[in-house]
Parts: sequence; structure tokens; C-alpha cells
Amino acid sequence: MDTVVARIIEIERESTRDIERAEETSRQNIEAHRLALDKEKEQAHANIISTENNRLAQAVLEAKRQTEAASVAFQRDCEHPFHDPILTETIKEDMISILLEG
Repeated sequence: MDTVVARIIEIERESTRDIERAEETSRQNIEAHRLALDKEKEQAHANIISTENNRLAQAVLEAKRQTEAASVAFQRDCEHPFHDPILTETIKEDMISILLEG
């Protein structure tokens, strides 16, 4: 009878060790999976930030290009009247007539 009880106790100890090993393995697997998910989340976050930074950089470049184009057009429009010989001659005549009247 003692051997049966001893055998039952030994089986219970083995079962307890097996359960503890299985629990530890499960904890390790869960932790490894959590770390992998955290890494994946960080990578996704970095990708989103990178994509947005690139999008914003492109938007800034496009705005700069449009501003430069508008500036060139404005400058050209401001200089245009002075390249018109008829308008220039009319202005000269008006200025001379104003000076002669005074």
C-alpha cells in the first residue's frame, strides 16, 4: 500500500512539474508575442510618421513652387508696362507737359 501511495505522490509531483513547465512556456510565448506586437506597432507608427513627413515635405515643395511661380508672374506683370514703348512714350509726354506747365 505504501508503494501505491508513494507512486501517486510521485505522479502528482511529476504532474505539478509538467504544469509548471507548461505555464512557464506559455508565459514565455505570451511575452515573446507581446514583444513582437510592440515591435510591429512601433514599426507601423514609424512608417506612418515617415509617410506623413514625406507628404508634408512634398506639400511644402509644391507650395514653394507655386509661390515662386506667382512671384515671377507678379514681377513680370509689374515690369510689363515699362516695356511697352507706346505707354512709356505717353508717360514721358505727360511728365514733360506737367513740367512745362509748372
